[in-house]
Amino acid sequence: MSLSLLPSSLLLLLQFIPSTTPQYPPNSPKFEKTSEDGLTELEENIQKHPDVVEHFFPGSLFRNIDQYRTEIPKSQDFGIGLIINPCGTTLPYDCCMGTFGDGEYAFLNDKAIDTYDVGYPEWRDMRSDFPIRAQEDEIVENINLVDANGQSKTLLTSRRADDEIVVDEECVAMHNPHPQCLGFRKRAQVSSLMAPCTDNNQTVDSMSSCFTPEGEELPHCMQVAYTQSSFIHICEGEFADNEHCGTFLEIHRTNGSPYDSETTVINSAKLTKREASGMVTTTMSLFYKGEEDKVLCNFKETVLRLGSMVLIKKNAPVCCCPSNYNTLKKEGMYFCPRKAGTKNGAYADTVDVLLEHLTNDETQKNYPFCLTMEEHEDILMCSKQSKGGFPVYAYSEDAKDLVVQSRFYTYQCDGVLYNETTSAYQSNDLQVDYASACPFFESCGLQPNTRLCGSAEKSDSSFTFAGEVGKITRMPKIVADQDALYDVTFNNGRTFYQFKIKDLELVEPKFNYELWFVQRTPYDFVVQQRKPFLVVSPKCTYDGINDQYFPFGFLNEGGAIMDTWDGGYTGNVPEPDYTNMTETFYDDRRLKSENE
Repeated sequence: MSLSLLPSSLLLLLQFIPSTTPQYPPNSPKFEKTSEDGLTELEENIQKHPDVVEHFFPGSLFRNIDQYRTEIPKSQDFGIGLIINPCGTTLPYDCCMGTFGDGEYAFLNDKAIDTYDVGYPEWRDMRSDFPIRAQEDEIVENINLVDANGQSKTLLTSRRADDEIVVDEECVAMHNPHPQCLGFRKRAQVSSLMAPCTDNNQTVDSMSSCFTPEGEELPHCMQVAYTQSSFIHICEGEFADNEHCGTFLEIHRTNGSPYDSETTVINSAKLTKREASGMVTTTMSLFYKGEEDKVLCNFKETVLRLGSMVLIKKNAPVCCCPSNYNTLKKEGMYFCPRKAGTKNGAYADTVDVLLEHLTNDETQKNYPFCLTMEEHEDILMCSKQSKGGFPVYAYSEDAKDLVVQSRFYTYQCDGVLYNETTSAYQSNDLQVDYASACPFFESCGLQPNTRLCGSAEKSDSSFTFAGEVGKITRMPKIVADQDALYDVTFNNGRTFYQFKIKDLELVEPKFNYELWFVQRTPYDFVVQQRKPFLVVSPKCTYDGINDQYFPFGFLNEGGAIMDTWDGGYTGNVPEPDYTNMTETFYDDRRLKSENE
C-alpha cells in the first residue's frame, strides 16, 4: 500500500504511534512474526478509515441499497405525471392509453367556507394551512381549481364538465338554504359526464376490480397512468430481472403505521416502457404486501406512536429571544443552519445531495454568516456592529449613502444565565430578564404568563412552535405520565425538541397512502415523485389482540371484510397428547406409594 494514497491526517497520526520495547530479540522468529502481524493489523485499520475505505473496498458503496432518498426533478429538467384510476368507473378501461391528461383538484373558495361555516382557528394561521379540500360532488361555484403543481386553473383551461342546473323548490337565493343553491328554485349539481384521463385519487376502493391495458379484469386493484417527459430508466439484459435496477411504482403507507414503517413497500410494479407518448396505463394490486387475504383499507389512527405526525397546540411554550435580524440595519438574531426552501434553524432538514451542498455553499457567502456546525444542532446567531477596529466603506441606511463605518460581525448569541441577586435569567443579548429559561434554545428566556416578551419601551422577539406540525421520534417510557416528554422533529430527524402530551394533537394525513415513482439503482432508491391517494373503502379489521386497527382488511373465505381478527384464538385450551412421547413424567401418586 502506497503512503501517497493516505490523507495527511492519517500520516500525521502515524508519526505519533508510541514506541515500545520489543518482547523478543531482534531478528528472532517470534520477533519477525510479531512484527508481521502488527503491520498487517495496522494496514487493515488504515484501509478501514472513513477517508479511504471506499478506495480499498469499493463494494462498501453498495451496502445500503435499500435506503430511500427523495430527489424531485426540476420542471426545467423533466416532468413526471401520475394519475390514479384515470378512467373512473364509467369510461372504457383504455381511455388513458397514449392520451394526455392531468389532475384537477378542487378547494373551497372563501364564499363556500363562510357558507359551510368551516375553517381553521385563528392561531393556526401562522403555519399557512393548505386550503380546505372540496368533496367530489362540490359544484364549480364553490371551488377554486388547481393542477398537480398548485397552479390555478380557470373554467377555460379546465376539462371538467359544466355543472347541471336543476329545479329545486327549497332554494330561495344564492347559497340559501344550502351551498348548492344558485338562486330562486335553482340548484347546481355535478355533471355525470367525466373527462377521460382524469385523476381520481380521493375515491379508491380496494374491493373493486380493474382492467389491464389488454382488457383482463383483475380483483382488488386500481389503474395507474404515468408519463415522463424524458426517457424512463429501464434495465435490460442481465439486469432485466434485478429488483435493484429500473423504475418502479410503489405503494407506501403515508407516515407508516404501528405495524410497518413508511418505507415498507406494500406493493410495487416495474415499468417496462422506455418512452411515454402521453399517459401509459398499468395496474397496481391493492392486496397488502401481496397476501391475498388482506387488502388496503381506510386506515386511521387514534393514539400517538413513534412516527406519528402531531400539531403543536396553542398553549405550547413561547420563548423570548434576542430581537430578530434587521436586514437594513444588519443587526439582530437569526437561526442557523440555513437551507434554501426552508424557514432555517429548526425547520432546515439535512443537506444530503450534491445540489443542496452546492446551493448551501453559495448561501454561506452572504451576510449574515452561519458557523460551521454539527449536523444535529440548531443555534441562534447574532449580528452586531463593532465599536472599533478597521473601518469599511459601505452603504448606511441612516445616511442613505456610502459612508465610512465600523464592520459588522456575527457570533453565537449569548446563553442565559441565572442571576441569584435578581432571581432571573438574563443575557447581554436580551432586553428583559425572565423567571425561567427557554426549554428549546439556551439563548432565550421563557415567556411569562402575560404572554409578552417585555413592554413597549424594551422587548425581545417571541418564538413558538405552536401551529407547526412535526413527527414524534421518541416516546416516553410511561405514556400515562402527563408530564412525560415526547421528542418531536420538524426537520425529518436532524434535530428534535421535547413537548408534553398536553401540547400535542394527533394529525391524520388527508390521504392514507402514497404512490411513489422510484428509480432503483445498485446504491439506493431515488424517489422522484409522490402521489397521495385515499382508500375510502373498505373499513379496516380490528386487531383484537393489540386493541387497535390493522392497516389492512382481512378477507374471510367468502371474500368479505372481517370486522375483528384475534389470531384464530377460540378460548379453548387443547388437552395435552402424550401418546408419542417417551419422556418420564412426574407422577405424584407413584412417589407417594414408594414413600409408604
